Amino acid sequence: MHGHAYTPGAHNGDSPAHSAASNGARERRQRVRVVTDSASQIELGWAHENHVSLLAQKVAFDGQIYHEGIDLTDNELAERIINAPPNHWSQIQPPSVEDFSNVYRGLLRETSEIVSLHVSSHLSDTLQNARIAAEEFRGRCNIAILDSQSVALGLNILVRKVAQRAQSGMPMDDIVRYARGSVKHVYGAFIVEDLQYMAHSGCLRPAQAMLGEMLGVIPFLTIEEGQIVAIEKVRSVDRALEKLVEFAAEFEQPEEMAVLQLSSRVTDKTANLLGMLRFTFPKMRDIPLQHCGATIGSIIGPTGIGVMICEKD
Repeated sequence: MHGHAYTPGAHNGDSPAHSAASNGARERRQRVRVVTDSASQIELGWAHENHVSLLAQKVAFDGQIYHEGIDLTDNELAERIINAPPNHWSQIQPPSVEDFSNVYRGLLRETSEIVSLHVSSHLSDTLQNARIAAEEFRGRCNIAILDSQSVALGLNILVRKVAQRAQSGMPMDDIVRYARGSVKHVYGAFIVEDLQYMAHSGCLRPAQAMLGEMLGVIPFLTIEEGQIVAIEKVRSVDRALEKLVEFAAEFEQPEEMAVLQLSSRVTDKTANLLGMLRFTFPKMRDIPLQHCGATIGSIIGPTGIGVMICEKD
């Protein structure tokens, strides 16, 4: 990845004649290019194969900055957060305006139509930086900046669907219309045991977090229009897991579902939730355990866990 952003086709080492010919052939097949960020948990290999440009979220620990998915893997991120000393919090920083400008400029060599689909604007300033960068190319390139109102699996699903339609040659206006319609089919719910992470991320006031921990409260959170909203409080982990299953059971035939947490370790809590979901949805081929990534992980902490669901369009 060049400059902490992967842009397929921009730096491929081909000779100018071969590069121009291959780019021209690709452009005839796929006019629209897709850009996203690492909060989508999109793998680099998949991004390469599907002509998706991927910008890294930045994670700061004790003044040192790491790029998510590049010089800090999901497991390394989890271990650093789990083993961090008290009050040593990670800081999540969005790709910069310059990062976006570099990616858009690189894509301008082969297209004048870009769909840039990103993590919820309520969880990150990524979208704001994309919009600022896009102004530089006004009149030269049609860049649609889209708020997924989601994160992790929710954003991942939307990016995959948008990329598929771009590759099929769907016109940009139709892709944008489809993406905006698909946003409302993605849902997420989480439980948080360590409220200090929510306080540090700004989702709770410190006094609320302290009182909640004194009372043994476990917030039940949902993602609503891109915002993390506490809709209920429970007093035990078992009841909190039941609430997640009840949330999922509202969807009769999900297209995709996954359990999300910061670590890939299967704890008793993880196994219980997966078991209950698989019992509730016996027809689902697979309900995997997935990394939630830095953006949501900094909010729910190492003991938080959640479910994300995509309804069929």
